[in-house]
Amino acid sequence: MKAGYLWLLLLVCLSGCSSPDFELMAKKRLEYARQNKGDIEIVVFEDPANSIYINGTSTYLNGIKLAVENINQRSGKLLGRSIKLNIEQDASTFDATKNTLRRIADNPKITAVLGHADSNIAIPASVVYERSQILFMPPFSTAQGLTSHNFQYVFRMMPSAKIMAEQLVSVANILGYQKIVILYSRDDVNRELAFLFEDFAVQMGIDLVQNSSFFAKETNYRPLISQFNSKAFDAIFIAAGPEASGHIVQQLREMGINKPLLGNEVLNVPSYTETAGAAAENTIVPIVFRPTKNNSLNMNFIKQYQQKYAVAADIDAAQGYDSIMLLATAIEKAGSTIPPLLSSTLHYLPAWPGVTGLHAFDSSGELRGKRYLFNVWQGGAWHVLPAINSPYLLRRFEKSLLKAEPNKYKAAPFSKLMAQRLSADELKITLLELAQAILKFTRIGIIYENTESGRQISGYNILKQMVDKHGLKLLECVIPFSTLDRKAIERELVNCFGKLSLSTDTQYVSAYEGIDENLVHRLNRILPLFKSSSLSVEGRQADTNLSLVLDKRSDVDPLGLGSMQVYRSLLHGMNVQQLGERLQNFPEIAINLKELQKLGVSDETLLLLSPSSYMGLGTTPDANAAQ
Repeated sequence: MKAGYLWLLLLVCLSGCSSPDFELMAKKRLEYARQNKGDIEIVVFEDPANSIYINGTSTYLNGIKLAVENINQRSGKLLGRSIKLNIEQDASTFDATKNTLRRIADNPKITAVLGHADSNIAIPASVVYERSQILFMPPFSTAQGLTSHNFQYVFRMMPSAKIMAEQLVSVANILGYQKIVILYSRDDVNRELAFLFEDFAVQMGIDLVQNSSFFAKETNYRPLISQFNSKAFDAIFIAAGPEASGHIVQQLREMGINKPLLGNEVLNVPSYTETAGAAAENTIVPIVFRPTKNNSLNMNFIKQYQQKYAVAADIDAAQGYDSIMLLATAIEKAGSTIPPLLSSTLHYLPAWPGVTGLHAFDSSGELRGKRYLFNVWQGGAWHVLPAINSPYLLRRFEKSLLKAEPNKYKAAPFSKLMAQRLSADELKITLLELAQAILKFTRIGIIYENTESGRQISGYNILKQMVDKHGLKLLECVIPFSTLDRKAIERELVNCFGKLSLSTDTQYVSAYEGIDENLVHRLNRILPLFKSSSLSVEGRQADTNLSLVLDKRSDVDPLGLGSMQVYRSLLHGMNVQQLGERLQNFPEIAINLKELQKLGVSDETLLLLSPSSYMGLGTTPDANAAQ
């Protein structure tokens, strides 16, 4: 985009008009960092125009302050130093921000900058931070241009517009939308998102009935709406700011158009729903944060935030919290705030779990792993769209399998199968095949009692079918559970774990007939000691000692009841029961990230699947800061 390169002109002006010596600024920063003393200073930009404020306070800043408080209260703080926040007010244009940027760049004590919610400011500002060697982590910038220049000090914290558009199109396809209207504001960021949405929609075979742009400052959108209100379509995609979107949605409803709406992430703010009012009904938006019961980091953050601020944590708060905790992790691993060392540490940091998902970066600072979830506005509140992102994540993983092993995997080996009706046994076999694709095991062990009921309860029959089908090796350890007392069973289990660990890649963990679950959990604590991964397809997320747990969705009712009812007014060409049947077999994936990383499981695999449930994580900042 021609307008997308205005930052080059701005850089010429910034560098040439008053000739700031960025090289000298970077040199002074390096010299100061080498002293390794004093507070670690971080600049945070407040932006009332582009952030959520509750009770007059930025929730993004609140999330940052909570993380800083947790770190500064540790016995060792951060490398023995405290974090100090320098709060700045962001301007509405880059031009109005230049003096502040120069002042920040000229301060050698500044290690990092968090902020600039507007991509139109974040992208040109990134040039200043790059040249003066300040780590820059913008919380909400999705524009492709942020990471397109191979900068070494710029790290995206929100999944890009490309990821957003691809996931939005996936949602549209799942909901049955085959004819879509695209409306977008004539600015670089929203134009880019609309074009990306169009590209992915065409690839998905979706018919674009209308593709029109408008100026955000307009107030009368009726002439635009009249261009397509007599045409047949299933949904409308809007790429615009919250107020403009709110006004256009109002007028859509006034003109009798009540189709579902797909929007960008900026609509997840009060100003959109306040502007649109009742017209916002059935607006679908991408988000990066929601409470997750099987993620102890997530739940602990929610609890702490509620206790400190007496309000529920939101996306902005979570983004701020993760930004500080991730930065602190990099500083701790680098053992320093020296800019080049800190930058390279972040670039090569193993997949890091935050309250908003997995984080990793490529060589240009592009965010990998993190994904969008989706909410819908109904009845005056936001509601979760259950499992709607699961097909996208599974297809993303499948693409890597097809590319890496084209002779082994056929087109969409899992997602097509899981969208069909499967018996309980067929689903478990498919989940085991997915587990094998994740863990890459060739020798799997199982402990069971060699009786008909023992084989059934342990999952032996299912596992053997899968192993025989794919030419893998099954190693067995038989225990006569029904004839032994508790202590004897414990001894035999320990012996079996040790025996199997010497000759297997993975151990399959299931139920044992007549054995107390608490005993099984206690015994499974020793699994990591045997240096082999462990897996289950029996919904055992509560057993945090396992490496990988796969199970069918717990949030999808095939009858369309419970949380699935939000889909009733969103679907085209199907009913909610049919959607439930399509989604119920897509897996819930829970991982023990630290154990899998120790065992050498590829981060790439975990980043593509982007699970939201983590086992074996601590609940305190001290326990997880240096993961």
